Amino acid sequence: MTSIEMEIRTRLDVIFSKYTPNTQLTEFKEELVADLMEAYQDFAKQDKSHDEALDDAFAQLGDIDIVLRDLSQTTKTDDTNRDDEPKKAPFIDISDDGFHVGNLHIDGRGIRLGDDIVIDGKHDKVQFGDWLHVDHDGARVGKKYYKFDDDSNMNQAHFDEDEKHTSAPTWAAAHHNAQLPISGKQFVFDYRDAIVNFYTNDKTDLITVDEYFNRDNARYFAHIEENDECVLISQGDHPLLFHVRTLINIGFPKNFDTGYITSINHSGRVTAKNLTLGTFDLVIHSGSFNGQQIKAKNATWEIHSGAVKADELTFEKAEIFGKSGSIKIKNATIPHAKISATSGSIQVDNFIGGGQFSANSGLLRLRITELTDDLKLHAHSSSLRVTAPATQNFNFDLSSSNGIVSIERHDNIHFDKNTTNYKRGFYGTNPQFTIDANVNSGTIKVY
Repeated sequence: MTSIEMEIRTRLDVIFSKYTPNTQLTEFKEELVADLMEAYQDFAKQDKSHDEALDDAFAQLGDIDIVLRDLSQTTKTDDTNRDDEPKKAPFIDISDDGFHVGNLHIDGRGIRLGDDIVIDGKHDKVQFGDWLHVDHDGARVGKKYYKFDDDSNMNQAHFDEDEKHTSAPTWAAAHHNAQLPISGKQFVFDYRDAIVNFYTNDKTDLITVDEYFNRDNARYFAHIEENDECVLISQGDHPLLFHVRTLINIGFPKNFDTGYITSINHSGRVTAKNLTLGTFDLVIHSGSFNGQQIKAKNATWEIHSGAVKADELTFEKAEIFGKSGSIKIKNATIPHAKISATSGSIQVDNFIGGGQFSANSGLLRLRITELTDDLKLHAHSSSLRVTAPATQNFNFDLSSSNGIVSIERHDNIHFDKNTTNYKRGFYGTNPQFTIDANVNSGTIKVY
């Protein structure tokens, strides 16, 4: 047994120690050992230390307590004689609130069969009884849990490089096109329920809007209004009783670097690729955002429920707020960043810049390539892990109200204060910027 495997098994022993051992738990642990060994090897190629790679491997597990609890309990058989239960009369109810036939309910909460949520669009979740649960983080089938590897898809765009955004998808029964002259006004794209793709078109001074629907009705087409301050493009009528598949492709000129764009999406997915704008704002109430190669002077992103993934961001100033869902960003240059999550994790890799990061409930993981300003980090009830620049000197002020603080550097480091839960000092000589981090309940690790 290698020393790596021994460390993995030791950590798993601590996690599993709260549960009564049985055959299922033992088999599950062996599967985790193999998976963690493989994950460690992958992270070891990109992380700078053994401890960092091991921590990252275990971070992929997420919260497995519910799986361990289920595996440790003996399945009980329900002996209740259901034949004695009174049968409910079937009913049909159709209203503005939804569609109900017997135990089948289709409404704003999703699709339910009895008490089981089959599809919950609000939280992007599929559930069937206690047997099948699928969400952003992974899938549980029976007693098996499978965690999704989001990082493997970070560089994959929703766009096909050869895709023609002006050509209709195969399912489209109707197409609506609009061309808007660029101006200094704010362009607001407000879609309640649609997939919206932002891309670069081949025009020099026109914004193109192509809408595709699987049902042919002109009342679905967008409404366009203009006033002294903005141009508003809002989604047309959307039927309540049946779903209309809707795809929106919005193209901007290649160098629209003064453009002020705001996208509002109430339920759906928004993607953006290869954009150069002045301001790029997002408001997503329930859905996800995936962005690549985006440049702008300013950006404000507000995601109430859903995940954010982005790669190759260049902003002078950016505020990114996630209320419920994860934020994952790679290769970002943001001199003045403010990134926060109320319920969910934050992971930023290859970051150049400074600013503020905060996570209320969820891991805050930051890999810094270069500091261009001070960095202030806060986590309320979770762990905070930072990979500091490899060749840049920096000050540090790290504190945890109820947890351990560690800094994994042994050479050229100077402490003004060095206790279990508080470390202050500097790395190198004559540092310019400071990493200021604190957590209320959790650990801090700086590599």
